[in-house]
Amino acid sequence: MLRAREKAWLVASVMSLWTRIRGPKQTCANSVPARRLRVLNLPPRAALGYRATYVPGSGPDPFDLERRCAAQGIDVVTIDPAGWPFNPFAGKHPMLEGLDLWRALRVMLFERHADLVVAVSEAPAVPLVLLRRLFGFRTPIVVADLAPAERWWLRKRLQDFVIPRVAGIVSPSSSQVAYVAQRWSATVPVEVVGMPIDTDFFRPTAGPPGDYIFSIGRDVGRDFATLLAAMDSVPTNLWLRTSRQLPPAAAAMKNLRVLREHVDDQQLRDLYAGCRFVVAPLANTVNASGVTTIQEAGAMGKALVVSDNPAIRDYIVPDETCLVVPCHDTAAMHGAIMRLLNNPELCDRLGRNARQFALDTGSPEVNVARGCAVMRRLARPA
Repeated sequence: MLRAREKAWLVASVMSLWTRIRGPKQTCANSVPARRLRVLNLPPRAALGYRATYVPGSGPDPFDLERRCAAQGIDVVTIDPAGWPFNPFAGKHPMLEGLDLWRALRVMLFERHADLVVAVSEAPAVPLVLLRRLFGFRTPIVVADLAPAERWWLRKRLQDFVIPRVAGIVSPSSSQVAYVAQRWSATVPVEVVGMPIDTDFFRPTAGPPGDYIFSIGRDVGRDFATLLAAMDSVPTNLWLRTSRQLPPAAAAMKNLRVLREHVDDQQLRDLYAGCRFVVAPLANTVNASGVTTIQEAGAMGKALVVSDNPAIRDYIVPDETCLVVPCHDTAAMHGAIMRLLNNPELCDRLGRNARQFALDTGSPEVNVARGCAVMRRLARPA
C-alpha cells in the first residue's frame, strides 16, 4: 500500500504530465476581469467648458466616449490646460496653450498612479517629458491625434523633441505609420485607432435634399482653389463654409455662397441634410485633412467627391462611398460633380454605403472598443 506522501507525489506527477500533454489550462476571458485603468486625457485647449453648457441633443454627446470607456473598465479623466495667470499662453493657439507647465506639475504631483497619459497633440506632452525624470514620473505618455508639422518650424522642433521620447502614438490614419518610421524611428509604436463620429447625432433625415452642393473646412490642407475652378458652368449652387481666404475670382462667382458666420452643431447638421452631396477638396498632405467632413457627411448618408489624399484613405471606399479624384485636378473634380448631379441613383447609393461605412468603422461602439484595446496595450503594467 502507498503511504499518503507517496500518493500525493504520484498524483502530482500524473497531473504535471497531463498538463504538459494538453498544454496550459485555458481560462475563459470573462472569468478573470481586466484591472481597471485610470487614463488622463490632456487636450491642447480647454474642452470642459463645452460640457458644462451642453444640452442633450444640441450636438455630439461630449460624455459618450468616456461613459463607454468606463463600461469597459477604463476611467478617462480630462484635465484642461490652466487659465491665466497660471498658464501664460491661455487662450492662444492650441499648440501654445497646450504647453501648460502648471497642468504638468499637477499631473506629476497628484496623478502619479495614473496608468496612462494621453496628450492630444505634441504640446501637452512637452512639459511632461521635460519633468518626468526630475519627479520620477513613470506613467507612460502617448501622443494622440498627431498633426505632423509640414510648415511651422516651432511645431516641427517640438515634435522632433517629443516623439522619440514617448511610449507611442495613437494615430487617426495608417499612412502615419510609415511617416513616423521615416522621420523619427521605426521603433516608435504607432497605434491606428481612427476618428470617432457620433452616428446618433449625425444621421440621415427625412425629406428630399436641397438644391446646393456643400463643402466645409478651414485647415491648410483644403484645396478650395481647385473646387472653385471645378464649379465653372456647374448648374447648381455651392455653399462653402470656411474662414480661409479664397482666390479673388470667388467674388465674381454667381453660384457660390460663402458662409463666414459661426454655425453651431445643429446648424451644421442642417447644412449637411439640405445639400445634394458634399465635396472635400484636399491637398496631398501627411495630415488627415478632411477626415471630420468625410465622417460627418458619411454619417448623414451623403455622397462625397473627395480628393485622393493618402492620409484619408482609411475613411473612404472609392466608387462605393464616394467618387475619388486626383488632388489638384480641376477637370476630374468637375467631371465627378457633374456625374453626381446627373445621376441621383448613384448619389443615393453612395450615400447609403457611406452611412453604413461610418457605422461599421467610426461609430462610438466600434471606436471605443478599438481605443480601449490600444490603451490597455500602452498602459503601465500592473
